[in-house]
Amino acid sequence: ETEKYDAKPTYKKFLGYRPGVYVIGDKIVYIENSDGNTNVRFHQADTHKRFFALLESQNIRVNRFRADCGSCSKEVVSEIEKHCKHFYIRANRCSSLYNDIFALRGWKTEEINGIQFELNSILVEKWEGKCYRLVIQRQRRNSGELDLWEGEYTYRCILTNDYKSSTRDIVEFYNLRGGKE
Repeated sequence: ETEKYDAKPTYKKFLGYRPGVYVIGDKIVYIENSDGNTNVRFHQADTHKRFFALLESQNIRVNRFRADCGSCSKEVVSEIEKHCKHFYIRANRCSSLYNDIFALRGWKTEEINGIQFELNSILVEKWEGKCYRLVIQRQRRNSGELDLWEGEYTYRCILTNDYKSSTRDIVEFYNLRGGKE
């Protein structure tokens, strides 16, 4: 938290900056400032590259890597994929997938942390020539109001190269990310 002139509201709702923070378990293992209050994607692939190089210099290989939607770009996913077995990245909204998601059948109802969700997954070619699994989590809106884009549900998606784990396991693993930062 800071009161500097160029600080902007963070996702935690206070004024600050957006450093790259990497956590293993409950331990912060790497922090890199991003040259002031830059866009979330500013040189993010380079930051990931330096982080993974540091780990690999210590013979540490990442099995599963979680990241927020700021990492959901072709360049960044490409870099992450080089250094870990599986990745789980919050997917940003992609209007080209709306029709596919709304047409999905076979939703599985799951209770996660006391909240009812419906889960599903599809294979998507998010970037030309690369197919990934998109795990989709939807939650009925409590207000009963319809959203112009999402209708009666709120949708969240996770882009992954994990084709074997259940949708529930992927959502639960991704959700562990929240409190670590």
